[in-house]
Order: sequence, then C-alpha cells, then structure tokens
Amino acid sequence: MKDARLVKILVEEKALVKLLKTIGLGSEYATRELLTKLGAYGYGHKLLLKAQKSGLVERKTVKNKVFNKLTSDGKKIVMIAKEIGV
Repeated sequence: MKDARLVKILVEEKALVKLLKTIGLGSEYATRELLTKLGAYGYGHKLLLKAQKSGLVERKTVKNKVFNKLTSDGKKIVMIAKEIGV
C-alpha cells in the first residue's frame, strides 16, 4: 500500500520528483543552495515543505541553516524514477 502511494506521487507530482532528484541519494543541502540549484525559490520552497509533509524529506536546523536530506521513501522514489527514466 505504501509503494502505491509512492508511485502515485511519482506520476502526479513531476516537480516534486525533480526536487527529490536534485537533492540526490547521498547528499544533504542547505535550503538556499538547494533552491538555487533547482532554480525556483518561491515555488521550490513550497514543494520542499510539501515533500516534508509527505515524509519524503527530512529537515534539520544547524545554527541558522536548514539542511534537507531524503528519507527512505524519498530515496525509493528517486530510485524508481531513475529505473523508469522519469
């Protein structure tokens, strides 16, 4: 059932998948660096918060920076997206 939810996100949320692929499997980005790399500040931040609510991204604050890292579900979506070429 959980995998069906991940596939649904993969199909319906193309921009969210792009955000997850930008974060990557082994890296952790500060929000400002991530949104600059993605090229979308306002919309990208809303996507980032949506990904956090969905349990795809884990955010932690260190001093005055918020770092973003993929959770296991986020990693699964990125691997599935790479396999099917999305």
